[in-house]
Amino acid sequence: MTIQPSTEGCQLSMPLAELDLAALRRWVITARADLDAYAEALNRLNVFPVPDGDTGSNLQMTMRDAVDALDEEGPDDIGAAAAAMARATLVSARGNSGVILSQLAKGVAEVVAEAGRQPLGPGQLAAILTRAAELAQGGVSAPAPGTILTVAAAAASAANAAEERGCDLTGVTDAAAAGATDALLRTRTENDVLRRAGVVDAGGAGYLLVLEALQRVIHGQGGLALTDGAVPEWLRVSSAQAPDAGCGAEGAGGPAYEVMYLLDEATPEGVAVLRRTLHSLGDSLVVAGGPDRYTVHVHVDDVAAALNAGAAAGRPHRFRVTRFADEVAADVAPVRPDVAVLALVSGVGMAQHVRASGGVTPVRDWHDEHALRRVLGRQTLMLCTSPQAREAAEALAGECELEIVGDNAADVVAASVVVDPGDEFRRICRDAREAADGVLSVRVVGDPGQDALMHELVDLLAESTAELLTLVAGDALPDDRLAQLVEAARADHSYLGICQITGDGPDTLLTIGVE
Repeated sequence: MTIQPSTEGCQLSMPLAELDLAALRRWVITARADLDAYAEALNRLNVFPVPDGDTGSNLQMTMRDAVDALDEEGPDDIGAAAAAMARATLVSARGNSGVILSQLAKGVAEVVAEAGRQPLGPGQLAAILTRAAELAQGGVSAPAPGTILTVAAAAASAANAAEERGCDLTGVTDAAAAGATDALLRTRTENDVLRRAGVVDAGGAGYLLVLEALQRVIHGQGGLALTDGAVPEWLRVSSAQAPDAGCGAEGAGGPAYEVMYLLDEATPEGVAVLRRTLHSLGDSLVVAGGPDRYTVHVHVDDVAAALNAGAAAGRPHRFRVTRFADEVAADVAPVRPDVAVLALVSGVGMAQHVRASGGVTPVRDWHDEHALRRVLGRQTLMLCTSPQAREAAEALAGECELEIVGDNAADVVAASVVVDPGDEFRRICRDAREAADGVLSVRVVGDPGQDALMHELVDLLAESTAELLTLVAGDALPDDRLAQLVEAARADHSYLGICQITGDGPDTLLTIGVE
């Protein structure tokens, strides 16, 4: 999926000369969408360092928290945004690959700070990729060939060579993606475990997806990396083995547990001792971050010893311990609750609103059928914020006793208010359905302009004797435009109750509901 440099007669729309705050935000959102789309494919490729089938999910969740940090903190300059990303990814990093992805975010933050919080040009981008590769390499205790580290190093080398040739930002980005692609394809032969499985490195593929998201942003192109009929070469060459990749015997003799925690109040000397201790206890050791906070990841048999080593080095907290055998068992036979009420949402704002209702669980990775199947109950009500979410829900018909309500955010807001998870399932579904049916709504995709949105609002209010107006803004609708709509509604309908929510994800500009 690497975009080739533009040639005469093939003009790309508005390529960027520098990476500013808006472009950084688009990069993170685009990368999140791509990792969402490919998470299950990456999970199937995951055989190294252990075949636990979670690399895609780990990258997906780590990047999702970076987007959430930007949504919640609302930084107004690129320096604050980069710092927020670095903090969020370090704290939320999951698995070996998530920790290494956090080092890319840290590289961005450090280079932005050195650039005086100004937009970044080709030299700074090459420096970011170099810093990321160096930080990742330095954090791994026993680097192996043919891994995400290899891909990161190749991307940095290619970017630096392009910058030295005098390439602009587009040229440096293209070179980095091309170098990463070549290195990823070589992982099938450079790493013995991957060679026997016949697949590329899952973490390296995820790193390439993040670079290709940046590449499309720099070129001024939108859309997902995953498109109908388009299968990237790294996935095509691995496809014959990928479905069984996570079920092999590789790593069966390795440590039984994955241990992760954050470490505060540690000195460099203490961290050095911690590295040596954990290296002697197990493998897959990554210690990243500093100087104020580190993320620690290791595979061990002696969990207590790994935790005690952290306590000796500083203040460990936010522990995450996973027994690999439990992960395999969960894939085979997930334990389901009797009743699950799920809201399939795309943005952090809707997720927070739904969670606050107390009776509904927001699910943001509903694009991943495997992940969605894991949270089903024996009886499941799914509240859907878009037609695409409804299609994802309908695909699971037959997996459980399933009820589906709604196809837009206003329906979900109304239904989540009335849900009582302690009630009998039939009544839960009836109440949710009646609440959604009582909403008159419009879902706007794409941006028709503020006047058109105002007309939609006025027309919808004119069609009903509404008492409550719900406005759910997508990521692309600025706060000032939402405020104008609220002001207009209040001016002509002073009696209206107004519920406004920001953060409905990238797919919907605005949902208007009246009831």
